[in-house]
Amino acid sequence: MNNQQVTNQFDQILQAAKERRGDLSVDSMIVSSHLAQMRTFMLRRGVEFYSDQDTYGARKDFVAEIFESNMLDMKLDSIIDYFLCDGQGLFYFRPQEESYQLLYFPKDSYRAYRDQNGDLESVVLIYSFNVRQPNAVDAFPQHDKRGGKKKYIKLKVYKDRIEQTVSNEKIEFENEMGTPTMVQPGATEVLQNSLGFIPAVEVFNFMDCTGEAAGNGEFNWLAHQILYHDELVRNIRKNLKFFGNPTLVSSRPKHDLIEAGEENTFRPTISSQAGFAALGQPSSRVSQPFGGASPIDGQIKVPRVIANLEPTDRVSYMTPDSVSGDQSMYVKQYRSEIRLALGGVDDIDINTAQTAYEIKTLYGRVAATAEKKAKALFSYGLCKIFAMMIKHEEYLFVESIGPALGLIKPMPVLQEDFQGDEAEFAAADENYKTLKARYDYDLQQAISVTLETGEIPPGTIGLIPDGNRKIDWRWTGEVFEDSTEDILNSSIVVRNLQELGVDSIEALKYLFPGKTEEERAAMLSGYPFRMVKETQQSLSQFIGLLGQLYQLPHPQTPDIPLAADPNLDITGFLYRSLEFLRKELSYSGRYKPSNDAAGPSTLSDADRIRAARGSAPADEPVPNLPGLTDPSAGGNAGIPGAGPGPAGFRGQSMANGVSGAERRPEYSSSLPIPGTTIGLPDRNAATGSYTGSVGFGASSSGSQPGNPDIQSPSFNPNLFGKPNVPSPGTNAGPGAARNKRRVPQPGK
Repeated sequence: MNNQQVTNQFDQILQAAKERRGDLSVDSMIVSSHLAQMRTFMLRRGVEFYSDQDTYGARKDFVAEIFESNMLDMKLDSIIDYFLCDGQGLFYFRPQEESYQLLYFPKDSYRAYRDQNGDLESVVLIYSFNVRQPNAVDAFPQHDKRGGKKKYIKLKVYKDRIEQTVSNEKIEFENEMGTPTMVQPGATEVLQNSLGFIPAVEVFNFMDCTGEAAGNGEFNWLAHQILYHDELVRNIRKNLKFFGNPTLVSSRPKHDLIEAGEENTFRPTISSQAGFAALGQPSSRVSQPFGGASPIDGQIKVPRVIANLEPTDRVSYMTPDSVSGDQSMYVKQYRSEIRLALGGVDDIDINTAQTAYEIKTLYGRVAATAEKKAKALFSYGLCKIFAMMIKHEEYLFVESIGPALGLIKPMPVLQEDFQGDEAEFAAADENYKTLKARYDYDLQQAISVTLETGEIPPGTIGLIPDGNRKIDWRWTGEVFEDSTEDILNSSIVVRNLQELGVDSIEALKYLFPGKTEEERAAMLSGYPFRMVKETQQSLSQFIGLLGQLYQLPHPQTPDIPLAADPNLDITGFLYRSLEFLRKELSYSGRYKPSNDAAGPSTLSDADRIRAARGSAPADEPVPNLPGLTDPSAGGNAGIPGAGPGPAGFRGQSMANGVSGAERRPEYSSSLPIPGTTIGLPDRNAATGSYTGSVGFGASSSGSQPGNPDIQSPSFNPNLFGKPNVPSPGTNAGPGAARNKRRVPQPGK
C-alpha cells in the first residue's frame, strides 16, 4: 500500500469520526473511543467562563449571554472532535445587532497569515450556506434535501476591512494542481472592520519545541498503527462471519440426512398468494416475502432422529475456532498500546485495576491528557476571544459616554488631507495632540464621577472599563463526583490549615478548588463565630500571660517585674491577634490593573477614519526583514562595505575615516515564529474597486442575477445586509444600534 492509499484510508477513518458517519467502511474504533474519552474529560459536567476582574458583575453576565446565544455547550463536542483530529482550528466572531456571532472553522476552512511579531495580519475563511430560491431554473442543480440552494462565501478579514465574496460555484484555496487559485468566482463587497482588529484566534493541539509542527492531529503520527489495527479487526470479523456457524460432517449421503421437500425453504404466505411481490422479484407468485434463506450461511434442516445407522457411519457437527486466543490477545494488547500512546486508557482493559481508588488513579492519566487539550482549546482560544469582545465593549462605552456627557472628541488630522503642506500638517497635528490630551483628562474625570454617583447617562452602551480583561474557565463538575467522605476529609484539612495559621482564603482552596479568590472572599462575608471564639481565647491567654509576667519578679533584678524585660515583650502578639481577627472579618477582592500587552493590536484613530473612507491604513507597521521586504537586498545586506545602506561604502577606502554601521537593537526587530506564514500587506490593492453589493449571479460581473430569499435564516444570518458605515467625525461604531443594552450600575 503506497503513501497515497494510506493517507486516503486514514482520512476516511478521521472523517467518519469527526462527522459521525456510519456509511464509511471503518472497523477500528480506536479513534472514536479516544475522542469520546477526551470529550468526557475535557468537558466533564460542563465548562464555565468567567472574568478574573469583575467589580460590577457585568462581565460574567456578558460572557454567559454570548455562550448561551451561540449554543456553545451544544457545539463543543463537535469542536473537540475537529480540533483533536485536525490539530488546529480558528475561532472567529463578528458583531451582530446587540450580540456577537461566534464561529469555529476547521483546518481546511481557513488560512491565517501573521506579521513579523506573530500577530494575525489577515485571515481567509471559506464555508457554505443554503438559500431558498423559488426560481424553477435553480431548483435542481446543487439543491440540498431541505429545499435550499448551496452557496459559498469567502471572507478576507483585515484590521481595516472585510472582503466578502459570495458565489454559486465552490470556492477553494487550492486548485486540482495544488497551487493557490488566482481568480475566484462570485461577487465581492468590501465592508469596514469597525472593530479595528482581527477578531480571530488560532488554536493548536500539538506544538513541538520550535512551534513549526503546529497543526499536527492527535492521530497522525499513529496512522500506520491504527490502519493495521483496522485490518486486524476486519479479518477477525470476516472469520467470525465465515466460521461462526457449525458445519455438519457425515459419511451418509445428503438425501439421508435432509428431510424430503426441504430444499426449498419458502412457504407460501397469504400476502404472496394475494399478489404482493418483493422488491427484487418480478413475479408475485414465487416471491419470498422475507428474503428467503441466505445462500451464504449454509443452514439446512436436519431431522431430529436419523435411523438405520451403520456402525461405521459418523454424523456430527464441526465448530472451527474462528478466532484463536493468541489472535484475540494480540489485538487487545495492540489496542491498549495505541490508547496508551495517545494518553488515554482502554476502557475494555480496565480489569487491571481492582479497587475504586486504583480505577480513579488509572484515569488520572486520562484527566492529565485531557486537561492539556482543554487548556489549548479554552485558555488560548475561547478565553482570548471573550477578552477581545470585552475590549470592544469597553471601547464602545468610552466612545459613547463622551457625547452623552457633552464632551466633543477631537478628530485626528490626516497627512493626505494637506496635499504635501508639511508645515500646516505639523501645526494641525500639534493642535490635535493638545486637544486630545485635554479630552482624555476630562473624559477620565467625568467617568470617575459617573461611577461614583452610579448614574450612567442615557445613550451609553458597552461595558464599564474594569481593569484586567483576562478571562478564565473552570469545570462545573468532575467526572468522578466527590463522596460525602471526601468532602468531610477536605473540610478537616481546611480546619487543620486554619489552626496552623493559614488564612481562610488559602485554606478554602482545598475545599473549593474551582472558585476564584474573589468568590472565596464573597463566601467569607458571613460571621466566623468559631474563628472569633478561638482568636478571643488566644487573646485572653496572652493577656493572662502578661498579667502573670507583671506579678513575677525578674530573676536578675528582683525590684522590677518580669514583664519589664524587652526580650519578653508580648505586646506584638496582641496586635497580631487583633490584626488576624480584623482580616478574617473583612475579606474583599483585589483590583487588577488593565494590561493591553496580551491583547490584539488595534487600528489608530486616524486609520479608523481611513478605513471608513476606503483608504489603506498608514500607521500599521510592516515587516522589515532583509530579503523579505527589500528584494534587492542580498545576503550581505548590513555588512560594512558589502551592500547598500548606511554601512555600504561602495568601494571607498577604510582609511578615509568613514564611521561604521549604526546597528538596530534586537528588540526593535522581531523574528518570525517558526512555521508561520508571513502575510505581506498589499498597499497597492484597490480597495475602492469593490463597490457593488453582494450578488448571487453565476459570474462576478452580475450578468446573471439570481432571485434569492435573503431574509431567510442561513448559516451566517444578517450577513448580507449592508452595515451603516460611520462617516468621519462621528462616534458611531458597530454597537451604535445597540441602544437597548443596559449598562451595569456600580455595586450591582
